[in-house]
Amino acid sequence: MKKRSLVCSMAIVWLMAACVTINIYFPAEEVRSAADRIVNEVWGEGDQQPAPSNPAASPETGPTSLLPFSIGPASAWAAEGVNGADINISTPQIRAIKDAMKQRTAELRSYLDGGQVGIGRDGLLKVRTLEGLDLRGRSSVQRLVNAENQDRLRLYSEIAGEINKNPNRTATPAQVQEIFAESWRAQAASGWYIESGGGNWQRK
Repeated sequence: MKKRSLVCSMAIVWLMAACVTINIYFPAEEVRSAADRIVNEVWGEGDQQPAPSNPAASPETGPTSLLPFSIGPASAWAAEGVNGADINISTPQIRAIKDAMKQRTAELRSYLDGGQVGIGRDGLLKVRTLEGLDLRGRSSVQRLVNAENQDRLRLYSEIAGEINKNPNRTATPAQVQEIFAESWRAQAASGWYIESGGGNWQRK
């Protein structure tokens, strides 16, 4: 009798634990939307609609259960809550980074237009060539590229940190960077150089 009672108690505990299972997601769609908005804002495209990045190119992490079992209604509610939440991209830190990036956009554009700078496959800027630049120009382009890349990496870390404040979501800076890379390439101006997956440079 005691053994049967113990089995019943364990079954009840198992069912109660299953009912409160929460699925943890990397919110790829929300990050993609944030990336498209930020890139459009930084590059100053005004009222133009940002070109959507390619969802198929960015991996989306599926649900990761906190427990090895779950019951439908609880899991469905958690997933809906995660996917429906926006990412806060208006924190003081993120606004400061965006402002710094916008302030150097005009200078960077001249080097992007001239082909000295290209957009790497990781979404960071790269100095392709110093051809046509004097000593001052060579120093300037390297300084701008370094500063821009540092701010982009800081931006990804800040966004990942905001995502991780929600216990139902998880993100790493590398995951955020991969999605942003699609937006930087998709919204690049015609004639800019973009690095292919094989490491070759191609004009858009």
